[in-house]
Amino acid sequence: MSSKFSLSRAVAVALVAIGSVASLGTDAFAANRTWTPVNTGTAQTRWGTGLVYASNWSGGTAAGNPTSADTGIFNATSTRTITGIAGNFLPIGTMTLSGAQQTFATPSATIVLSGTGAVPNVAIASNATGNQIIQMGVQIANANTVIKNTGTGDLRFTGFFDVNNDYVKGEGQINMTNLGSSVVGGTYEAVSGTQSLFFDPTNGKNLANVVISGATVTGDGSSSTNLSITSGSYVGNGTFKNVTNSSGVVDLTDNSVLSTTSFTQTAGGTTLMNANSDLTSSTVFGNFELGGSLSLDGSGLGSSLYAYGTTWSLFSGANYTGGSASPLDDASNFSAFALANSPSSPYNGTFTKYGQEWISPQASDGTYLVFQAASGNLVVVPEPSTMVFAGLGVAMSGWTMWKKRRLGKLLAAKAG
Repeated sequence: MSSKFSLSRAVAVALVAIGSVASLGTDAFAANRTWTPVNTGTAQTRWGTGLVYASNWSGGTAAGNPTSADTGIFNATSTRTITGIAGNFLPIGTMTLSGAQQTFATPSATIVLSGTGAVPNVAIASNATGNQIIQMGVQIANANTVIKNTGTGDLRFTGFFDVNNDYVKGEGQINMTNLGSSVVGGTYEAVSGTQSLFFDPTNGKNLANVVISGATVTGDGSSSTNLSITSGSYVGNGTFKNVTNSSGVVDLTDNSVLSTTSFTQTAGGTTLMNANSDLTSSTVFGNFELGGSLSLDGSGLGSSLYAYGTTWSLFSGANYTGGSASPLDDASNFSAFALANSPSSPYNGTFTKYGQEWISPQASDGTYLVFQAASGNLVVVPEPSTMVFAGLGVAMSGWTMWKKRRLGKLLAAKAG
Protein backbone atom coordinates (compact mmCIF):
# COMPACT_ATOMS: atom_id res chain seq x y z
CA MET A 1 0.00 0.00 0.00
CA SER A 2 2.77 2.31 0.96
CA SER A 3 4.74 1.49 -2.20
CA LYS A 4 1.66 2.13 -4.40
CA PHE A 5 1.10 5.44 -2.70
CA SER A 6 4.73 6.39 -3.19
CA LEU A 7 4.55 5.45 -6.90
CA SER A 8 1.39 7.49 -7.42
CA ARG A 9 2.93 10.45 -5.66
CA ALA A 10 6.05 10.19 -7.79
CA VAL A 11 4.00 10.09 -11.00
CA ALA A 12 1.98 13.12 -9.92
CA VAL A 13 5.11 15.08 -9.08
CA ALA A 14 6.60 14.13 -12.46
CA LEU A 15 3.48 15.29 -14.33
CA VAL A 16 3.51 18.60 -12.48
CA ALA A 17 7.18 19.00 -13.34
CA ILE A 18 6.53 18.25 -17.02
CA GLY A 19 3.67 20.75 -17.05
CA SER A 20 5.90 23.36 -15.48
CA VAL A 21 8.58 22.81 -18.10
CA ALA A 22 6.00 22.99 -20.88
CA SER A 23 4.62 26.20 -19.45
CA LEU A 24 8.12 27.60 -19.11
CA GLY A 25 8.86 26.69 -22.72
CA THR A 26 5.71 28.43 -23.97
CA ASP A 27 6.49 31.59 -22.03
CA ALA A 28 10.14 31.53 -23.07
CA PHE A 29 9.58 31.00 -26.77
CA ALA A 30 6.27 32.76 -27.50
CA ALA A 31 5.99 36.16 -25.91
CA ASN A 32 5.17 39.78 -26.63
CA ARG A 33 8.26 41.95 -26.90
CA THR A 34 7.55 45.69 -26.88
CA TRP A 35 10.15 48.01 -28.37
CA THR A 36 11.12 50.39 -25.56
CA PRO A 37 14.40 51.85 -26.82
CA VAL A 38 17.14 53.15 -24.57
CA ASN A 39 18.52 56.51 -25.63
CA THR A 40 22.10 56.23 -24.41
CA GLY A 41 25.00 53.83 -24.65
CA THR A 42 26.03 51.20 -27.20
CA ALA A 43 22.50 49.79 -27.59
CA GLN A 44 20.85 53.14 -28.32
CA THR A 45 17.73 52.46 -30.47
CA ARG A 46 19.47 49.51 -32.12
CA TRP A 47 17.96 46.15 -33.03
CA GLY A 48 20.51 43.36 -33.06
CA THR A 49 21.02 39.76 -31.95
CA GLY A 50 23.66 40.58 -29.31
CA LEU A 51 22.61 40.46 -25.66
CA VAL A 52 23.41 44.16 -25.21
CA TYR A 53 20.57 45.08 -27.59
CA ALA A 54 18.00 43.27 -25.44
CA SER A 55 17.77 46.40 -23.29
CA ASN A 56 15.70 47.97 -26.10
CA TRP A 57 12.90 45.51 -25.46
CA SER A 58 10.43 45.23 -22.60
CA GLY A 59 11.95 43.13 -19.82
CA GLY A 60 15.51 44.12 -20.67
CA THR A 61 18.26 41.51 -20.67
CA ALA A 62 16.18 39.07 -18.65
CA ALA A 63 13.61 38.84 -21.45
CA GLY A 64 16.19 38.87 -24.23
CA ASN A 65 15.79 39.74 -27.89
CA PRO A 66 12.77 38.43 -29.87
CA THR A 67 12.79 34.85 -31.10
CA SER A 68 11.11 33.45 -34.20
CA ALA A 69 8.01 32.74 -32.12
CA ASP A 70 7.65 36.17 -30.54
CA THR A 71 5.49 39.15 -31.40
CA GLY A 72 7.36 42.43 -31.66
CA ILE A 73 5.19 45.43 -30.77
CA PHE A 74 6.24 48.77 -32.25
CA ASN A 75 3.93 51.56 -31.07
CA ALA A 76 5.37 55.00 -31.80
CA THR A 77 4.04 58.08 -30.01
CA SER A 78 6.24 60.26 -32.23
CA THR A 79 8.40 59.83 -35.34
CA ARG A 80 11.35 57.55 -34.66
CA THR A 81 14.04 55.36 -36.23
CA ILE A 82 14.97 51.78 -35.33
CA THR A 83 18.52 51.02 -36.48
CA GLY A 84 19.40 47.45 -37.41
CA ILE A 85 22.86 46.02 -36.91
CA ALA A 86 24.58 45.46 -40.25
CA GLY A 87 24.83 41.81 -41.24
CA ASN A 88 22.43 40.60 -38.54
CA PHE A 89 19.55 38.26 -39.38
CA LEU A 90 16.89 39.34 -36.89
CA PRO A 91 14.41 36.55 -36.04
CA ILE A 92 10.85 37.46 -35.09
CA GLY A 93 7.45 35.85 -35.34
CA THR A 94 5.27 38.82 -36.22
CA MET A 95 5.57 42.61 -36.13
CA THR A 96 2.64 44.80 -35.08
CA LEU A 97 3.03 48.45 -36.08
CA SER A 98 0.97 51.37 -34.82
CA GLY A 99 1.11 55.08 -34.12
CA ALA A 100 3.40 57.63 -35.75
CA GLN A 101 5.97 57.15 -38.52
CA GLN A 102 8.66 54.55 -37.89
CA THR A 103 11.71 53.89 -40.04
CA PHE A 104 13.49 50.55 -39.77
CA ALA A 105 16.90 51.62 -41.05
CA THR A 106 20.05 49.77 -42.24
CA PRO A 107 19.36 47.81 -45.47
CA SER A 108 22.23 45.41 -44.68
CA ALA A 109 20.28 44.01 -41.72
CA THR A 110 17.55 41.43 -42.44
CA ILE A 111 14.31 40.85 -40.54
CA VAL A 112 13.40 37.14 -40.73
CA LEU A 113 9.62 36.75 -40.36
CA SER A 114 8.09 33.44 -39.23
CA GLY A 115 4.54 34.70 -38.71
CA THR A 116 2.09 33.87 -35.97
CA GLY A 117 1.77 30.23 -37.01
CA ALA A 118 -2.01 30.58 -36.95
CA VAL A 119 -4.34 30.74 -39.95
CA PRO A 120 -3.89 33.23 -41.49
CA ASN A 121 -0.18 33.28 -40.70
CA VAL A 122 0.30 37.02 -40.13
CA ALA A 123 3.91 38.24 -40.29
CA ILE A 124 3.33 42.03 -40.28
CA ALA A 125 0.18 43.82 -39.16
CA SER A 126 0.06 47.62 -39.34
CA ASN A 127 -2.76 49.88 -38.22
CA ALA A 128 -0.53 52.93 -37.95
CA THR A 129 -1.51 56.49 -38.73
CA GLY A 130 2.05 57.32 -39.81
CA ASN A 131 4.06 55.76 -42.62
CA GLN A 132 5.94 52.58 -41.72
CA ILE A 133 9.16 52.50 -43.75
CA ILE A 134 11.11 49.25 -43.67
CA GLN A 135 14.53 49.86 -45.19
CA MET A 136 15.94 46.65 -43.72
CA GLY A 137 15.75 43.51 -45.81
CA VAL A 138 12.80 41.23 -45.13
CA GLN A 139 12.90 37.45 -45.52
CA ILE A 140 9.85 35.20 -45.27
CA ALA A 141 10.54 32.03 -43.27
CA ASN A 142 7.27 30.12 -43.68
CA ALA A 143 4.68 29.51 -46.38
CA ASN A 144 1.22 31.13 -46.56
CA THR A 145 2.29 34.34 -44.86
CA VAL A 146 0.17 37.51 -44.71
CA ILE A 147 1.44 41.11 -44.74
CA LYS A 148 -1.42 43.51 -44.03
CA ASN A 149 -1.99 47.20 -43.57
CA THR A 150 -5.27 48.42 -42.14
CA GLY A 151 -3.92 51.83 -41.10
CA THR A 152 -4.01 55.21 -42.82
CA GLY A 153 -0.23 55.34 -43.22
CA ASP A 154 1.70 53.58 -45.98
CA LEU A 155 3.49 50.30 -45.41
CA ARG A 156 6.68 50.71 -47.45
CA PHE A 157 9.39 48.15 -48.11
CA THR A 158 12.49 49.71 -49.66
CA GLY A 159 14.92 46.91 -48.80
CA PHE A 160 14.91 43.52 -50.53
CA PHE A 161 11.63 41.73 -49.78
CA ASP A 162 12.53 38.05 -50.13
CA VAL A 163 9.51 35.78 -50.71
CA ASN A 164 12.03 32.93 -50.36
CA ASN A 165 10.07 30.45 -52.53
CA ASP A 166 7.02 30.76 -50.25
CA TYR A 167 3.47 32.11 -50.71
CA VAL A 168 2.87 35.66 -49.45
CA LYS A 169 -0.37 37.65 -49.45
CA GLY A 170 -0.40 41.44 -49.29
CA GLU A 171 -3.46 43.29 -47.98
CA GLY A 172 -4.06 47.03 -48.02
CA GLN A 173 -1.81 49.97 -48.93
CA ILE A 174 1.60 48.39 -49.61
CA ASN A 175 4.58 49.69 -51.59
CA MET A 176 7.54 47.49 -52.51
CA THR A 177 10.55 48.65 -54.48
CA ASN A 178 12.62 45.44 -54.33
CA LEU A 179 10.24 42.48 -54.46
CA GLY A 180 11.62 39.08 -55.41
CA SER A 181 12.84 35.69 -54.28
CA SER A 182 16.43 34.69 -53.57
CA VAL A 183 15.33 31.09 -54.22
CA VAL A 184 13.72 30.32 -57.59
CA GLY A 185 9.94 30.14 -57.14
CA GLY A 186 7.45 31.71 -54.79
CA THR A 187 4.22 33.66 -55.24
CA TYR A 188 3.07 37.10 -54.16
CA GLU A 189 -0.70 37.69 -54.14
CA ALA A 190 -2.13 41.21 -53.95
CA VAL A 191 -5.48 40.79 -52.21
CA SER A 192 -6.75 44.31 -51.54
CA GLY A 193 -5.93 48.02 -51.53
CA THR A 194 -3.57 49.89 -53.83
CA GLN A 195 -0.14 48.31 -54.13
CA SER A 196 3.05 49.05 -56.06
CA LEU A 197 5.22 46.01 -56.75
CA PHE A 198 8.59 46.80 -58.30
CA PHE A 199 11.07 43.97 -58.63
CA ASP A 200 14.58 43.70 -57.26
CA PRO A 201 16.86 43.94 -60.34
CA THR A 202 19.00 41.01 -59.18
CA ASN A 203 16.68 38.61 -57.34
CA GLY A 204 13.30 39.73 -58.64
CA LYS A 205 13.52 37.44 -61.65
CA ASN A 206 13.33 34.43 -59.33
CA LEU A 207 9.75 35.15 -58.25
CA ALA A 208 7.52 32.67 -60.09
CA ASN A 209 4.08 34.30 -59.83
CA VAL A 210 2.28 37.55 -59.10
CA VAL A 211 -1.45 37.07 -58.53
CA ILE A 212 -3.90 40.00 -58.35
CA SER A 213 -7.13 39.02 -56.64
CA GLY A 214 -8.77 42.28 -55.61
CA ALA A 215 -6.01 44.90 -55.40
CA THR A 216 -5.06 47.67 -57.82
CA VAL A 217 -1.41 47.07 -58.68
CA THR A 218 1.30 49.00 -60.49
CA GLY A 219 4.73 47.50 -61.09
CA ASP A 220 7.37 46.35 -63.50
CA GLY A 221 7.61 42.55 -63.25
CA SER A 222 10.20 40.09 -64.51
CA SER A 223 10.67 38.09 -67.71
CA SER A 224 10.53 34.84 -65.70
CA THR A 225 7.44 35.76 -63.64
CA ASN A 226 3.82 34.98 -64.52
CA LEU A 227 1.10 37.59 -63.92
CA SER A 228 -2.46 36.43 -63.26
CA ILE A 229 -5.41 38.80 -62.69
CA THR A 230 -8.48 37.09 -61.21
CA SER A 231 -10.05 40.33 -59.93
CA GLY A 232 -8.83 43.87 -59.38
CA SER A 233 -6.51 45.48 -61.90
CA TYR A 234 -2.95 45.79 -63.16
CA VAL A 235 -2.09 49.35 -64.19
CA GLY A 236 0.80 50.45 -66.34
CA ASN A 237 4.06 49.05 -67.62
CA GLY A 238 5.66 45.71 -66.93
CA THR A 239 7.53 42.72 -68.24
CA PHE A 240 6.21 39.25 -67.51
CA LYS A 241 6.66 35.75 -68.86
CA ASN A 242 2.93 35.12 -69.29
CA VAL A 243 -0.08 37.34 -68.56
CA THR A 244 -3.51 35.81 -67.90
CA ASN A 245 -6.54 38.04 -67.31
CA SER A 246 -9.57 35.95 -66.40
CA SER A 247 -11.84 38.44 -64.61
CA GLY A 248 -9.85 41.59 -63.88
CA VAL A 249 -8.60 44.67 -65.72
CA VAL A 250 -5.35 45.32 -67.59
CA ASP A 251 -5.09 49.11 -67.80
CA LEU A 252 -2.68 50.42 -70.47
CA THR A 253 -4.29 53.84 -70.90
CA ASP A 254 -1.22 55.74 -69.69
CA ASN A 255 0.65 55.00 -72.95
CA SER A 256 2.05 51.93 -71.24
CA VAL A 257 3.93 48.97 -72.68
CA LEU A 258 3.24 45.51 -71.30
CA SER A 259 5.87 43.11 -72.60
CA THR A 260 5.08 39.41 -72.36
CA THR A 261 5.61 36.12 -74.14
CA SER A 262 1.90 35.32 -73.95
CA PHE A 263 -1.19 37.43 -73.21
CA THR A 264 -4.48 35.59 -72.68
CA GLN A 265 -7.71 37.35 -71.77
CA THR A 266 -10.77 35.20 -71.29
CA ALA A 267 -14.47 36.08 -71.12
CA GLY A 268 -14.46 37.94 -67.79
CA GLY A 269 -11.40 40.09 -68.46
CA THR A 270 -11.13 43.69 -69.65
CA THR A 271 -8.31 45.55 -71.38
CA LEU A 272 -8.21 49.36 -71.35
CA MET A 273 -6.18 51.17 -74.02
CA ASN A 274 -5.85 54.62 -75.54
CA ALA A 275 -7.49 55.45 -78.86
CA ASN A 276 -5.27 58.18 -80.24
CA SER A 277 -2.09 58.67 -82.25
CA ASP A 278 0.00 57.22 -79.39
CA LEU A 279 -1.54 53.77 -79.66
CA THR A 280 1.69 52.27 -80.93
CA SER A 281 3.21 52.90 -77.49
CA SER A 282 0.30 51.12 -75.78
CA THR A 283 0.96 47.64 -77.03
CA VAL A 284 1.06 44.06 -75.88
CA PHE A 285 4.06 42.24 -77.32
CA GLY A 286 4.11 38.48 -77.73
CA ASN A 287 1.54 35.80 -78.49
CA PHE A 288 -1.92 36.74 -77.37
CA GLU A 289 -5.48 35.51 -77.35
CA LEU A 290 -8.24 37.95 -76.59
CA GLY A 291 -11.70 37.53 -75.16
CA GLY A 292 -13.80 39.55 -72.74
CA SER A 293 -14.05 43.27 -73.41
CA LEU A 294 -11.78 45.93 -74.87
CA SER A 295 -12.40 49.54 -73.85
CA LEU A 296 -10.59 52.24 -75.81
CA ASP A 297 -10.04 55.51 -73.96
CA GLY A 298 -10.96 58.05 -76.62
CA SER A 299 -10.38 61.15 -74.53
CA GLY A 300 -7.51 62.13 -76.84
CA LEU A 301 -9.68 62.08 -79.95
CA GLY A 302 -11.59 65.21 -79.06
CA SER A 303 -14.43 66.09 -81.44
CA SER A 304 -12.41 65.49 -84.62
CA LEU A 305 -13.53 63.67 -87.73
CA TYR A 306 -10.79 61.71 -89.45
CA ALA A 307 -10.12 61.12 -93.15
CA TYR A 308 -10.78 57.77 -94.79
CA GLY A 309 -7.92 55.37 -94.21
CA THR A 310 -6.67 56.93 -90.96
CA THR A 311 -5.21 53.99 -89.05
CA TRP A 312 -4.11 53.29 -85.48
CA SER A 313 -2.24 50.04 -84.76
CA LEU A 314 -3.70 48.80 -81.50
CA PHE A 315 -1.39 45.80 -81.29
CA SER A 316 1.63 46.93 -83.27
CA GLY A 317 4.43 44.37 -83.19
CA ALA A 318 2.32 41.65 -81.59
CA ASN A 319 2.60 37.99 -82.52
CA TYR A 320 -0.71 36.24 -82.33
CA THR A 321 -1.45 32.90 -80.65
CA GLY A 322 0.51 30.13 -82.35
CA GLY A 323 2.49 32.69 -84.33
CA SER A 324 -0.29 33.05 -86.91
CA ALA A 325 -0.11 36.15 -89.09
CA SER A 326 -3.91 36.14 -89.50
CA PRO A 327 -5.40 35.78 -86.01
CA LEU A 328 -9.04 35.85 -87.10
CA ASP A 329 -10.05 33.40 -84.41
CA ASP A 330 -8.15 35.16 -81.65
CA ALA A 331 -8.39 38.95 -81.82
CA SER A 332 -12.08 38.78 -82.73
CA ASN A 333 -13.16 36.91 -79.62
CA PHE A 334 -14.12 40.04 -77.69
CA SER A 335 -17.58 39.96 -76.15
CA ALA A 336 -17.67 43.77 -76.03
CA PHE A 337 -15.75 46.57 -77.75
CA ALA A 338 -16.30 50.24 -76.94
CA LEU A 339 -14.90 53.76 -77.17
CA ALA A 340 -15.12 55.30 -73.70
CA ASN A 341 -14.38 58.63 -71.97
CA SER A 342 -14.98 60.51 -75.22
CA PRO A 343 -18.46 62.10 -75.16
CA SER A 344 -17.48 64.69 -77.80
CA SER A 345 -16.07 62.16 -80.25
CA PRO A 346 -18.28 61.48 -83.29
CA TYR A 347 -17.37 57.78 -82.95
CA ASN A 348 -18.19 57.44 -79.25
CA GLY A 349 -20.09 54.41 -78.04
CA THR A 350 -20.27 50.64 -78.22
CA PHE A 351 -19.04 48.92 -81.37
CA THR A 352 -21.15 46.29 -83.15
CA LYS A 353 -19.60 43.04 -84.32
CA TYR A 354 -19.97 41.95 -87.96
CA GLY A 355 -18.02 38.82 -88.76
CA GLN A 356 -14.40 39.46 -87.79
CA GLU A 357 -14.78 43.24 -87.44
CA TRP A 358 -16.13 45.65 -84.82
CA ILE A 359 -17.84 48.79 -86.15
CA SER A 360 -18.44 52.07 -84.26
CA PRO A 361 -21.54 54.26 -84.37
CA GLN A 362 -21.72 56.36 -87.55
CA ALA A 363 -20.12 59.81 -87.53
CA SER A 364 -21.79 62.88 -89.03
CA ASP A 365 -19.80 62.56 -92.29
CA GLY A 366 -20.84 58.93 -92.75
CA THR A 367 -17.53 57.44 -91.63
CA TYR A 368 -17.00 54.70 -89.07
CA LEU A 369 -14.19 53.42 -86.89
CA VAL A 370 -13.61 49.73 -87.58
CA PHE A 371 -11.42 47.37 -85.58
CA GLN A 372 -10.04 44.80 -88.01
CA ALA A 373 -9.29 41.59 -86.15
CA ALA A 374 -6.98 40.26 -88.87
CA SER A 375 -4.54 43.16 -88.53
CA GLY A 376 -5.24 44.50 -85.04
CA ASN A 377 -5.77 47.93 -86.61
CA LEU A 378 -8.40 50.57 -85.95
CA VAL A 379 -9.32 52.18 -89.30
CA VAL A 380 -11.58 55.02 -90.48
CA VAL A 381 -13.75 53.71 -93.34
CA PRO A 382 -16.74 54.82 -95.44
CA GLU A 383 -20.12 53.40 -94.57
CA PRO A 384 -19.50 49.67 -93.90
CA SER A 385 -22.93 48.66 -95.25
CA THR A 386 -21.98 50.11 -98.68
CA MET A 387 -18.85 47.96 -98.70
CA VAL A 388 -20.78 44.90 -97.55
CA PHE A 389 -23.53 45.30 -100.16
CA ALA A 390 -20.94 45.98 -102.86
CA GLY A 391 -19.30 42.70 -101.99
CA LEU A 392 -22.66 40.93 -101.95
CA GLY A 393 -23.46 42.48 -105.36
CA VAL A 394 -20.33 41.01 -106.90
CA ALA A 395 -21.10 37.64 -105.36
CA MET A 396 -24.71 37.72 -106.60
CA SER A 397 -23.59 38.70 -110.10
CA GLY A 398 -21.21 35.77 -110.24
CA TRP A 399 -23.85 33.38 -108.95
CA THR A 400 -26.36 34.61 -111.59
CA MET A 401 -23.88 34.13 -114.45
CA TRP A 402 -23.01 30.63 -113.16
CA LYS A 403 -26.72 29.77 -113.00
CA LYS A 404 -27.35 30.99 -116.58
CA ARG A 405 -24.41 29.01 -117.96
CA ARG A 406 -25.51 25.85 -116.15
CA LEU A 407 -29.07 26.27 -117.43
CA GLY A 408 -27.73 26.75 -120.99
CA LYS A 409 -25.73 23.53 -120.78
CA LEU A 410 -28.76 21.61 -119.49
CA LEU A 411 -30.98 22.91 -122.33
CA ALA A 412 -28.33 22.07 -124.94
CA ALA A 413 -27.96 18.57 -123.57
CA LYS A 414 -31.73 18.08 -123.61
CA ALA A 415 -32.04 19.32 -127.21
CA GLY A 416 -29.28 16.95 -128.31
